[in-house]
Amino acid sequence: MQDNYPRLCGGTFFTLVVQSLRQRMQAREHYKGQSDGLTDPEVLAGLIRAAYPDYAFPGKQAMKTQTNNYKACRISSGAYLPFDDRDVIRSFDARVRRDHGAALEAMTSFVKNYLDLTGSVGRAVTLVRALAELILEDDTIDPREAFCIGENGEMTEKKAFAGLTEVCLPAFLLGIWHYVITNRQDNTAGAATYDAWCPKNGRAERKYTARMGEGALEAVRVYMPGERETQERTEDGEDVIPEDAVVITDCAGRSDGPTEQASASVVNHNPIFIRQNGDGNTVIPNYGTIVIHKR
Repeated sequence: MQDNYPRLCGGTFFTLVVQSLRQRMQAREHYKGQSDGLTDPEVLAGLIRAAYPDYAFPGKQAMKTQTNNYKACRISSGAYLPFDDRDVIRSFDARVRRDHGAALEAMTSFVKNYLDLTGSVGRAVTLVRALAELILEDDTIDPREAFCIGENGEMTEKKAFAGLTEVCLPAFLLGIWHYVITNRQDNTAGAATYDAWCPKNGRAERKYTARMGEGALEAVRVYMPGERETQERTEDGEDVIPEDAVVITDCAGRSDGPTEQASASVVNHNPIFIRQNGDGNTVIPNYGTIVIHKR
């Protein structure tokens, strides 16, 4: 294996994302003038809007060549690719760190509009596994490098990716896309990776033939925002904290977990449970009980 393979960058991230798209429209429907909105330029524009909400899409034909070159890691930016715009980078970084909910909402819209969320094929799970494997195998990323992949903006170190068991899909993609935009401006670093994944085939379209993610994170559960199951609790009301839980901090660097170990479990020390009792609600936080009566 070449010493510059594999590499996480915008092109390799995008290549894996397009393997997880919704089912494409049939050729007959295209012939009738309909569009499924899933061409590479449209998908890349969707990713750009997740980072730069005011991005104006120039159209599929105008953006086609730059999209192909970006995907193949031949270029890092272009007239329609604002990846070298310092203001775009700075504003995206600030939004992820200070207004994570808004950034997550934008990526959630991208996921719903473009990706296959059906369970029959499992493309969403494969995407998570493939990206995790790519990051784990990229030796230019320090094991202590942290990614903002938590649903509530929690940071998780690279070395904990191998132990991920629950992943919020839009938050995971947002955190990796944020890392790419803010830390990987040289997209050409992924050229060897793209060539290995999508071998040259004469003048024919290059097909993705890699098998990234197979055998990685076999027990991972992928979910959408708000779908995470209620945390298990003991009989005395204390949180159950796995012994192998990892330190997870939010984007501002605040700690929200026990000491760091091998896997990546998110721990919430102050969950609130609401029990319905007739006309009133009983709110049971960790520190006592508050009964709210209906008037």
